[in-house]
Amino acid sequence: MIDENFIRQHDTGENPFRTPDGYFDDFTARLHSRMVSEGLLTDAPTTETKAKVVKMNPFKCMVRYAAAAVVAGICVGVGTYLYTHRNMPDQMVTGDSYELAISDETLDDALDYEMEYGMVDNNQIAYYLTEAY
Repeated sequence: MIDENFIRQHDTGENPFRTPDGYFDDFTARLHSRMVSEGLLTDAPTTETKAKVVKMNPFKCMVRYAAAAVVAGICVGVGTYLYTHRNMPDQMVTGDSYELAISDETLDDALDYEMEYGMVDNNQIAYYLTEAY
């Protein structure tokens, strides 16, 4: 707040930036001669030339869009596959049903664990062994 009051007290309301009189009258000529002297521009007379028209091949443009669409489709397909199959156990398709692909050793270990530490009766064991889901 103190700085603002200081500025208001010393502000005369006039623009302190000034250019010399006639500065912009010959500005383009001075700029041109300076660019020629520094080698940025040749001193050849300026003639208007038409720009070369380059036609783009529409086939190349379509190939680029098609390639981008294929890459996007592959990314979406792989992402969808990974998202839907991320936490599913290994399964084998046999006919119309799915069976878990569990090795015999894994099944034996699981049944042994249930026999020792679980509350499993003979009916449940028979149920597991017959693979009746």
